Amino acid sequence: MRPLTWRTAKALVPVLGRPLLDHLIRHLKQHGFDHVTLAMTRLNPAIRDVFGDGAALGVRIEYAYEDTPLGSGGAIASIASAWLRQGWSETFAVLNGDVITDLDTSQMLAEHRAKGAVLSLSLHQVEDPSPFGVVDLASDGRIRRFVEKPRAEDAPSRLINAGTWIFEPHLVEQMAPRSFHRVEDGLFPTLCEAGEAVFGFHRPAYWADVGNPQALLRVNLDMASGLIPSAAEVAPGDGRHVHATARVHPQARVTAPAVVGAHSRVGKGAQVRASVLWDGVTIEEGASIENSILATGVRVGAGAHVQDSVIAHEVAVPPGARLHGAVLDPAGQAADAAAPGS
Repeated sequence: MRPLTWRTAKALVPVLGRPLLDHLIRHLKQHGFDHVTLAMTRLNPAIRDVFGDGAALGVRIEYAYEDTPLGSGGAIASIASAWLRQGWSETFAVLNGDVITDLDTSQMLAEHRAKGAVLSLSLHQVEDPSPFGVVDLASDGRIRRFVEKPRAEDAPSRLINAGTWIFEPHLVEQMAPRSFHRVEDGLFPTLCEAGEAVFGFHRPAYWADVGNPQALLRVNLDMASGLIPSAAEVAPGDGRHVHATARVHPQARVTAPAVVGAHSRVGKGAQVRASVLWDGVTIEEGASIENSILATGVRVGAGAHVQDSVIAHEVAVPPGARLHGAVLDPAGQAADAAAPGS
């Protein structure tokens, strides 16, 4: 996600004006989850400052920090083992923190219980499964095996592990809490090989792995366009999301899909299309922005053209510059920014 995350934690990168993680927590709250533990590889005071104890979102948030990286398996085991020592032994869910989805998690939990599953995984169908963990699914929904990042022609299906997992608590006993390991490589295949009740949950749902700026741009624009029904409270659904404090000149044009953040300004004759402007962005007279992300405090000079680019915090694009496919951060702006008229 760099350069956008040089100064902003990934969990706090804005999606339609709210932190990425905010959307996930609200989604969980909608489906009845009220206790959230954030597993983090290091202390990040900014995340705690934003989310606190979770009261503002109607949930209880706790924080777990790793002295050394534990992987998915070690992190889950470390946190859940503490729950068990405290006498808590309920079914629990684990989610990737950089996913935006409107998955019906309530229905997934209901089917998990109805089938007597020990583990359920959300599945999503993709055109190219090769970058993902792919499942071989039986007709009854049972997962027979996992294939991690196969060649497309060797994949057993186009259904991938979509990052929402429901565990029965006794599985924690099969995971080491203080060493690095990944459930995708160890526990999940082991359970399938042993014939345990591991089921996939595949239903139509919006799903996006927000792992790079292109995915971040797309999910912002999708949400602004109303493609995520559960986000209707923050998106108008017409493809344009202009914050109430933003100022758009009457002779400027913001063409859907587009997002204009708080206190941003779009000057006379400027154009913004298929782009996301974070808070405090200034687009001067006659400039144009297309298919790009501009982070907080970016200033684009008069007559400049920015296309297919990612511009980090506080970068100033010179008047008349033409940027195409640029990735700029404050340290590199002098070398990377195009000269006026170039």
